[in-house]
Amino acid sequence: MSLPPFVSEPAISRLLHRIADALLLAAAIALILLGTMLIVYACWAVARPLWGAETLSHAVVEAVSFIIIAFAVIALSKFIVEEEIERERELASAREARRSLTKMLTIVIIALNLEALVMVFEANRGDVATVIYPTGLLAVAILALVGLGAYQWLSNVVERENIGEAHEEKQRGKN
Repeated sequence: MSLPPFVSEPAISRLLHRIADALLLAAAIALILLGTMLIVYACWAVARPLWGAETLSHAVVEAVSFIIIAFAVIALSKFIVEEEIERERELASAREARRSLTKMLTIVIIALNLEALVMVFEANRGDVATVIYPTGLLAVAILALVGLGAYQWLSNVVERENIGEAHEEKQRGKN
């Protein structure tokens, strides 16, 4: 199917990029608003025990958990804006793709570790059997960190090999 003569492929491409950027911006704004709501709710969770029978320590741990989730949500929103909206070009190299992926996974790993730590403290005050889930979450966070490290290492190896091959080809071209 061909396009009408008054519509060019670059024009459609630009339009689709603008629509995608607008949707990504709307998603980023929604995430920031939701993160802000989590922070407000965390403050409310700490203030609630002043009027009720709930203990303050439980409310503080709950508030910390909500703030950690808010941190991850807001950081993800910032990542979307920086990597998908502000950057006009596609990822030009494996190095840029690796940097971008590493940045996003680091946000997730930090949030997982912090949440697992909060859950361990919360479980520590109750039944020992409740420590299983936080321990599993911590194990998953550590595995994600090890996986990210392996990805970084393997990417560097491949990148060095590609640079070496490109350098050799350049040297052969000069001779």
